[in-house]
Amino acid sequence: MQTMMVQTKIDFKRAYWRNPRFVIFSLLMPIAFYLLFTKVMKQSVMNAAFNRQYMVSMATYSLVLNNTFTLSTLLYNDARDGLVSLIDLSPTSHRTYYGAKLLNLGLINALTIGVIFIVAGISNQIHLVWSSWLLTAGWLWFASIPLCLIGISISFLTDENQIQLVSSLLAFPLAILGGLWWPTEIMPKTARVIGKHLPVYPINHIGQALIAHQPAHLGEYGITLLWAGLLLAIVVYLNHHKRGAMHA
Repeated sequence: MQTMMVQTKIDFKRAYWRNPRFVIFSLLMPIAFYLLFTKVMKQSVMNAAFNRQYMVSMATYSLVLNNTFTLSTLLYNDARDGLVSLIDLSPTSHRTYYGAKLLNLGLINALTIGVIFIVAGISNQIHLVWSSWLLTAGWLWFASIPLCLIGISISFLTDENQIQLVSSLLAFPLAILGGLWWPTEIMPKTARVIGKHLPVYPINHIGQALIAHQPAHLGEYGITLLWAGLLLAIVVYLNHHKRGAMHA
């Protein structure tokens, strides 16, 4: 346990604390979008309900960026620099290494959700009971598992430029079709249907339902679980394929 905590601390400083890209893209960008749409470009129709809903959307957007861009790049860099292979020659086990990665990711996801909620709550005087804050934040944190698996899948690519390209091609369409930037109701019917069956839409929509004390459709929970299972199978396959190629 002590070894894992030391590894977690080292990874946190290297991957997040000293990484300006994480701060800018995964944290400051969603906050800037939130303040832009709720303060600078505020319209009469943008009421307290909109401020709450957009807070959840930008927290979800932060998770999308953190898991697709930051996590995938971090794992790829570790493999490229030989850090994963070096573990075989050190007292640190692979279990400790990956355990530290998952612990760090969980902490960072919780941190980004908390920071965005605090900024939104202070800037727009959002007042909710503690149970609403905790339930919504807890759901977003737990439902980030499919996004984490997307990031892990991307990290199996063999070139950093490919990782950045694929991350962009996945993250931004997922955000748009998931209704994070504007309501899905204004999209064409085909785009709405596709978006509602992608992993980001149910994560965001359930979070908005929780914060508004409204029931969420059970089917949306099912879509999230199905995506988690499918993406986990993809990660297992890619890892098996990579190990097979290494020993070929």
